Amino acid sequence: MRRIGLLLLALFAASGVLGQSYPSKAVSLIVPFPPGGRTDLTARAVGQYLKDELGQPVLIVNKGGASGVLGAKEVAAATPDGYTLGFFSTGFLTTQYTVPTPTDVKEYELIALVNFDPAAIAASSARGWKTIAEVLAAGKAKPGSLRVGINPGSSAHIFAAAFCQSAGLEAIYVPFKGGAERAAAIGGGHIDPDFDIVAALKPMRDAGKLRILGIADEQRRPLYADLPTMREQGVELVIHSWHGVFAPKGTPASILAQLDGALEKVTRNAQFVRQMESALLGVRYMNRAEFTRFFRAQDAQIRPLIQKLGLMVAPVK
Repeated sequence: MRRIGLLLLALFAASGVLGQSYPSKAVSLIVPFPPGGRTDLTARAVGQYLKDELGQPVLIVNKGGASGVLGAKEVAAATPDGYTLGFFSTGFLTTQYTVPTPTDVKEYELIALVNFDPAAIAASSARGWKTIAEVLAAGKAKPGSLRVGINPGSSAHIFAAAFCQSAGLEAIYVPFKGGAERAAAIGGGHIDPDFDIVAALKPMRDAGKLRILGIADEQRRPLYADLPTMREQGVELVIHSWHGVFAPKGTPASILAQLDGALEKVTRNAQFVRQMESALLGVRYMNRAEFTRFFRAQDAQIRPLIQKLGLMVAPVK
């Protein structure tokens, strides 16, 4: 009888474990920015297809504030059970250094990278520039005369600083609260070059308010093959914006592996790729190990720029 009782207990325990297999309920994907931005739009596209791979709803939860830090902190503080994930951008890396209460990558598990876009330089149509060479000529003829729009501490700021450093230019950085303000400024001819990704610049380009002069990639992109690289035009710069999925530190390896595999399937889904590319957003998958190496390389590239710009608030990790 004792053996039968132990056997029944073991069977009951096993059935309980099976009944709790991951995921058994909805998964929350926290976006640390308000609705409508490119991080939110990319997260919603990913969530739409990720729910099919996980077999459970994926809820997009917008937690904006403090340059993305509030939402990121909520993910770090969540129970590490795979039900609260973060959808973070390049800004997650920069806020390790640029805010008084910084993010810290050591508090997270990197799961997978899903999106990857090169920085792009655009010029106001009012200036009439068609090439980067014309921007360089104007900037070097009158050092410090170029007015570059930025959101202080953001990826746009980093892109602008990286370009000016690579091209040997001095510029006046004109601060704005967000990309929409910068777009209006360049449309009105109030700033000269602007830096963002192609998807964010497209509306003003389509309206004839700006011209995209080049992208900071190793080679031209099939998605917009008409745009030359900066390298082709004499500026040695390769720098990108990206989005990836993160989990709280301590999330079980089996759950991380399952999420990684599901996200890989999402990025291979032809419908997802078409949806992203229709918005001029690039799809790029990196698994956990690749994403971790990539993040370290990005940190090594961007941290010195933050220091040079005098944006370093948090201590170097």
